[in-house]
Amino acid sequence: MEKRRNIFIDKNFQSKFILKFCTVVIIASLLIAALLLFFSRNSTTVAIENTKVIVKRTSDFIFPVVVETVLIVAIFSSISVIIITLFASHKISGPLYRLKREIEALGKGNFKRNFNIRGNDQLQELAHALQEMCSSLRDKNLRLKEYNKKLKEYVESNLSANDKALLFKTINEMEKELNNLDL
Repeated sequence: MEKRRNIFIDKNFQSKFILKFCTVVIIASLLIAALLLFFSRNSTTVAIENTKVIVKRTSDFIFPVVVETVLIVAIFSSISVIIITLFASHKISGPLYRLKREIEALGKGNFKRNFNIRGNDQLQELAHALQEMCSSLRDKNLRLKEYNKKLKEYVESNLSANDKALLFKTINEMEKELNNLDL
């Protein structure tokens, strides 16, 4: 299997995938900050600022530090999540893109398709099932061609000229359809 160089296989899918996970990280960070401030709202903190002793609500005292911390954590977490989800989505969207192309070709009658995907990608079972289906369809098509050939030989040797013409017309139409499939 060739190595894909493009990390963005399906930009729409991958962008949405990354955005969803980043949204979770940002919401979790904001929720942590809100909970810290909420639980510290009824407590007070004593601090010394410029040689003065000051009593403040704890939430007012820690607010700037919480905001800075949450911003830093959200930024670094988002960057990490973007990188991780980009590569995770690549392992999904790459095989989906490949399988879609192969299925489209199969739909046009080309049974010489290869549904194998890279070993470390997702959807291995689906690719294997599609490969088995394609092989089964190819085998059935070959058997139908054999039956068609035998039928043609039988008609050739056992029927009158008038009956042969009518039957050969039908057989040839069936053979034409069978031959439209690329095995």
